[in-house]
Amino acid sequence: LAMAGTDDAARAIAMAPLGFAQLGDGELDAAETALRDGLGAADRSGLDCPRRTCASRLALTYAVRGDLTRAAEAARAAVDLPACPGQPPTVHCGPAYLALALVDLHRDRLDDAEAHLELSGAPPDPGLVPWTALVRAQLRYARGDLTGSYDALGPARGGDAGVSDWAAAAEADLRTAYGDTATARELLEPRSRPGSAAVAVALARAYLRDGDPAGADRVLPDWADREQLPLGTRIEAGLLDALAARQAGDQRRATRALERVLQLAEPAGFRRPFTGAGEPVRDLLAEHLDTGTAYWPLVSELVARTGDRTGPAGALPVPGEALTERELTVLRYLQSLLSNGEIASALCLSVNTVKTHVRNIYRKLDATRRRDAVRRARELRLL
Repeated sequence: LAMAGTDDAARAIAMAPLGFAQLGDGELDAAETALRDGLGAADRSGLDCPRRTCASRLALTYAVRGDLTRAAEAARAAVDLPACPGQPPTVHCGPAYLALALVDLHRDRLDDAEAHLELSGAPPDPGLVPWTALVRAQLRYARGDLTGSYDALGPARGGDAGVSDWAAAAEADLRTAYGDTATARELLEPRSRPGSAAVAVALARAYLRDGDPAGADRVLPDWADREQLPLGTRIEAGLLDALAARQAGDQRRATRALERVLQLAEPAGFRRPFTGAGEPVRDLLAEHLDTGTAYWPLVSELVARTGDRTGPAGALPVPGEALTERELTVLRYLQSLLSNGEIASALCLSVNTVKTHVRNIYRKLDATRRRDAVRRARELRLL
């Protein structure tokens, strides 16, 4: 240590567990500060093990707070650092691989998330157990295995304050998915306090499941401009805000909230909060295409992907003839506000060709205008 620089070496070694403990308590700003400090000290001291440890845990901190791009970059940088002398190459990299799994999960790349999750546990890091349990539970939920998700949560329930809050929120979401909203509320209400945003979001989801948008509004955190909240939590809160407004008949507020959510989600590549939220969010997104949005390509993609989760696109029978591939392509553009001429330009077709496709679409869907054709196509899961 004397050769490496005693002060920096000691600081690097001390900051890694401190930052990880702060992360477990939900103190994300403090955790990031400590781990960045530790990483800088490790770089100055030239110690490989603390450098890998701090870098890997910093990547997980970024992932938890929803800074997905920085999390992925930091995780790959941590994995590429020199291995500790005499140790397997995966030592100290568990948090980095778990960060990549969380990034993949938020971006709805479930197979990649599974692969990174397996790497995070080789060799096992005891401090990572509750975090691994949370991510594994979310992955099983995403796969539709609600019982497996509940079982996977076990090691996370006894974690530090922040981890146990997230575990309680995940368990409540499972109970809400089963329709057991009373138990979900009983689980969450003792934990409902300022600062526990994940708990508030899960509680609002239970109220919405019971058809109580006013109850959801009461408990939802202020999400739109709260940059200190994890971005994933803000996006979920915003979606619930939009759904509550829609349930209450306030379409203007629903549109405004959803547009803000899309603004938050697009740069980082969040997809799972939308694609995993079921029919209410799919309907909300589909309506948003009709009202107009600055994020038309993203919303169109999300509507198609959530449709895939509820059944393959085009699986239901279409009256008369089925639509051709080219007609399906034109149909997707009919959701937008583009004119026939603009659609023709986008597809490198003549306007007359597009008009012919549109007439065929109307005939096959038994529609007389664009809005009716789009509505009918959504009913048939063609969009």
